[in-house]
Amino acid sequence: MNNSCTVFDCRDPYNPVPVGSFGLDDIGNGHFAYGRFYVDKEGAFALDPIHLKLSKERQEVPRQADGSYGVLSDAGPNAWGVKLTASILKGNNQPLPANPIEWFLHSWHYGSGCIGFSQHHTQKPNLGVIANRREDLSAKLQSTIDQLTIDPDTSLTDADIRLLAPGSSLGGVRPKTVVMSEGLEYIAKFSRPDDVFDVPSVEYATMRLAHKAGISTPDFELLNIANRSVFLIERFDRTKEGGRKHYISAHSLLAPSGLSIDKRELVTSFSYAGIAEAMRPFNIRGQLDSHQLYRRMIFNIFIGNVDDHLRNHALLMESPSRYVLSPAFDVIPHSAASTAPQSIGVGAQGAASTTANALSQCGRFLLKRDEATAIIEEVRAVTACWQQEFSDSGVTKRDIHLLSSCIDFQR
Repeated sequence: MNNSCTVFDCRDPYNPVPVGSFGLDDIGNGHFAYGRFYVDKEGAFALDPIHLKLSKERQEVPRQADGSYGVLSDAGPNAWGVKLTASILKGNNQPLPANPIEWFLHSWHYGSGCIGFSQHHTQKPNLGVIANRREDLSAKLQSTIDQLTIDPDTSLTDADIRLLAPGSSLGGVRPKTVVMSEGLEYIAKFSRPDDVFDVPSVEYATMRLAHKAGISTPDFELLNIANRSVFLIERFDRTKEGGRKHYISAHSLLAPSGLSIDKRELVTSFSYAGIAEAMRPFNIRGQLDSHQLYRRMIFNIFIGNVDDHLRNHALLMESPSRYVLSPAFDVIPHSAASTAPQSIGVGAQGAASTTANALSQCGRFLLKRDEATAIIEEVRAVTACWQQEFSDSGVTKRDIHLLSSCIDFQR
């Protein structure tokens, strides 16, 4: 069993640089040490500016409540990626990874950001298979995904693996892979047999609406593959030249522990405002990004996106240890929104999905009350036209009717 690995900076995927070593003790707690030469290297940066500062001392990396290890786990798989990797390994009669280190080492390194892993600093990370073209997406691939979603023991052909393997490094529960389009990486997100509505087309429509509401979004597109929708979204953690950007999720940034019985953390740190305050010391667009985060919070409230957890917000490193808020992603209505609160805190009333709650702590976003109110009304005016926008985006009347119970621009 592998209990340690070397962590690499793969911003230049053709020249990965060893950053340090990560290991696990007997009870699963982690420890990390930057390489002595790396700390003094020009352009060296802290993998996490709060929890893994650039230092020659060994640092503890506690296992979080969900079993993750902060920024290191941002680059690794979960949910869909774990299911896909397990299927591929079983098909090749290979054992499943025995611990988080082995999961990192089994990665095809298409995960978020620029971090890579190998067993030793002299061994470069396996950057994996080359992503296929968007034209290679097919009805057969969608059928394979459907089978794998239902049965994790589904046999995969070599062609299936070539197409799906890049998605095994990605987070989230939605089936996905990585494809190339005009020299750029895109994430292709598929429907599932148990979807209540056409998720790819609804995500496409929601992102169109978000863009009109002044929210920063990547380029995106909706494909039709044999009468099935596939949502394509450009990777914002990649450069136009094929390089990779360092990525840290809000979950890693805040490193939340479990909530107290009274959930007081939803009013303080486990919240949108908590993200804004935590990122501000090293954010090169501090005020602008705080305002942008507030706008996204309001949009999520109106559109019924109650799955706005901390892993669905992130920062991108623009220069060593200087960050910006990433474009929005995973923004989509949820059928539970009519009765459920947001996943993280909104204001003084915790996660309550109301604009009154959002106004209660607008100062933490560097907004005066009249400025916050103006943002709310701008987003409300756009969201009020959601049915027309969804119809224009190809969402069916049935799905629009179904979603009308969770989208509410009067909250």
